[in-house]
Amino acid sequence: MEHDVTAERARPVSTRFELAALRMVGAWLAAGRMSVSAAEMQIAREFLEHAGWSVEDVPGARVRLVNAQGRSEEMSREAAVLAALQRLATRNK
Repeated sequence: MEHDVTAERARPVSTRFELAALRMVGAWLAAGRMSVSAAEMQIAREFLEHAGWSVEDVPGARVRLVNAQGRSEEMSREAAVLAALQRLATRNK
């Protein structure tokens, strides 16, 4: 069965995270563990802030995510990137 990908319009990309997510996950799978660098966290932060979340740094390589209603949750950088991946997947449905 043929599928002409040029017949479909590409969805516009609005954040770097949308482009970097697949590369990040691939690197974690290849390494056999998840590790988020400060640069990767910055890319995820941009995406989360673009989606309406506030991202605050807290001690110990942790962040606090605050939603529009003011609810907050403190988590590791890895958990924050997973939250960004979940939001990306939900948005693309």
